[in-house]
Amino acid sequence: MARPRSFDPDDVLEIARQVFWQKGFQATSLDEITAASGVAKPSLYAAFGDKNALFLKVLDRYHDGILGWAERVLVQPGSARDAIRQWLIGFIPYCSGEKGQRGCLSVNSLTDGSLDQAAVRKSIERYNRRLEDLLRARLRADRAEFSRGFDPDITAHTIMVVHAGLMALAHQTPDSKRVKAVIDQVMQLLA
Repeated sequence: MARPRSFDPDDVLEIARQVFWQKGFQATSLDEITAASGVAKPSLYAAFGDKNALFLKVLDRYHDGILGWAERVLVQPGSARDAIRQWLIGFIPYCSGEKGQRGCLSVNSLTDGSLDQAAVRKSIERYNRRLEDLLRARLRADRAEFSRGFDPDITAHTIMVVHAGLMALAHQTPDSKRVKAVIDQVMQLLA
């Protein structure tokens, strides 16, 4: 990991994200972040607070990036089915093959003990709720596109469960064709 030339908080957050993502919250020390970033501990504490506060900033920034992308994709003109398919397919590189092997920072945080931190747990809950709300809103807006008896609330939740499952299984480096086949199966819910 490259060290920032000057103390740029965005650069430090990006380096911290990489370290946390590679090692997990529990296994990462501030010493490792200072070594990777080239920023001394007192400067890290002054800018971000302790390790928990730094991780929360990293996690919230990660969530905001995914939510921003989801908002852009899910509001595109056309059918809800096409928008949701595009959104899901956009995750294929992140939940398959070597690139996807590191998994999802949010899902990884669910299993590495960081949920003991109330603020981290709330961040993940807020992110999942917001993402599911985006899916639900799109499905409700285009409800007439679907068959009678279609339930946008349950369908949005099911898509979230599959999404989280794909991200959790990313560590097993599944083939992208297999991930796409799962997405194709999920899309049958949108009939």
